[in-house]
Amino acid sequence: MLSPVLVPSLVETTNHVEPKQAFEFWRCTALAAFGDIGRRHPRERFAAKRLTVASAGWSLTHTVSSPVELEFRSRHVDRNARAMVVIGLGLDGVGYHEQHGRGAQLNPGDISFLSRNRPFVAGTQSAYGEIRLAVPREVFEAWVGDADAFAGRSLNPHPAGVAFRTRLCTVAASIAWMSEGEAQTAIEGVLHLLGHLVDGTARRTKPAEVSQAAVVSLARAHIARRMHDPDLTPQDIQRALGLSRTSLYRAFAETGGIATAIRDARLDLARRRLEAARDGKVRIASIAYACGFTDVPTFNRGFRKRFGLAPGDLRPARPQADRISPRQPDPPRP
Repeated sequence: MLSPVLVPSLVETTNHVEPKQAFEFWRCTALAAFGDIGRRHPRERFAAKRLTVASAGWSLTHTVSSPVELEFRSRHVDRNARAMVVIGLGLDGVGYHEQHGRGAQLNPGDISFLSRNRPFVAGTQSAYGEIRLAVPREVFEAWVGDADAFAGRSLNPHPAGVAFRTRLCTVAASIAWMSEGEAQTAIEGVLHLLGHLVDGTARRTKPAEVSQAAVVSLARAHIARRMHDPDLTPQDIQRALGLSRTSLYRAFAETGGIATAIRDARLDLARRRLEAARDGKVRIASIAYACGFTDVPTFNRGFRKRFGLAPGDLRPARPQADRISPRQPDPPRP
């Protein structure tokens, strides 16, 4: 059986470059397409690393770098190239950007927007980490909204954006090992969450419908984050992910339903913990409660039905030497 073809990826780094040449190398390679590149502190040691994963319709980069500054001027805009919108997520450091009469200081957790078909300036005041997802303008407008209305804007960290930020970080950490189809589904899910986050901010030109594969992926990720919460319901998932009731229930119809998916995820986690040596001394009831069950009898019944054995059956038997034997009588004295 042939392995699936992975989405193309590239790792660039200054680790193999002489320190005095590191910035010039980075400027002429990784940042060559981003206009005029400069440094705020030329005497400081420069180091950078970037993962780029790209497909025909999008690209994702995860960068960790010393500070840089760039100016993307009118002469840098390729009028023949496909217009791209760049969605950024700050992970570390302090930065800034300006475009289309708007600008912002960017801190960790901020979500930023830049359009590659008009000039902008951007940079960082310290070493930084960031994830950037670039998609065609028409794709951005189908999922999120008018590209010109977002250019130069940023969204500060807010509880409503936790799902998007968590999902983008998860995708960035694993997308280099995905097939083209898996990566496309993951990107679709990220765009759906962003569209839900900014819903009403800028009208979308045409609504995009999230695929069933993306719905399943998003829902399972949300279940994993809320596994410990006994009050998690399908309605919570629907609201948190901006999904319609129909799309959520249809996506899980062939696997027993969304409520079953929540229960089975809890049971699967409980089994992994019961089999883990590090949890060998944790009470079964404590594991059940930590996985979102509210009473032990319900947990026991569900566990036996799913796996065909009781939770206690997975606990390894104690070695013979650890067992307490009844006291043997002293031998008779001569």
